Amino acid sequence: MAQPNILQVLTKAIKERRCVALRYQDQRAVRVVEPHAIYSDEHSQLMLDAYQVRGFSSSGRPLPFWRPFRIKKISDVEVLKEVFMPRTAEGFSAARLKYKNGLIAIVEVPSTSFAYPEAALEMGPPRPEQLRRPA
Repeated sequence: MAQPNILQVLTKAIKERRCVALRYQDQRAVRVVEPHAIYSDEHSQLMLDAYQVRGFSSSGRPLPFWRPFRIKKISDVEVLKEVFMPRTAEGFSAARLKYKNGLIAIVEVPSTSFAYPEAALEMGPPRPEQLRRPA
């Protein structure tokens, strides 16, 4: 049974970094993918870039691997509870040329930088008066 708004479901999954189970080209077999980007390709077709982690593969390639899916050929999709981190080590980059025109949704890579709270700078007991630096 095809869902009327597969694009909306996939966009929500990308925003929440949640895996999806999908059926492709009316095949009965299910694929589990980590959706990373929805974009319009050079032929103006809506595409999903996803990292397939489980399920059926018509090519017989060993999992996991990157795979583009034509949105119009996805017959059913379900958002799973399972979350994922963007696969930057496996080659994902939001700066890809194919995303420059017609990007609809893209997974956000969390920032790895962080700042220590100011209180953390003063750890341990206070220094004796004679060892303190002048302010």
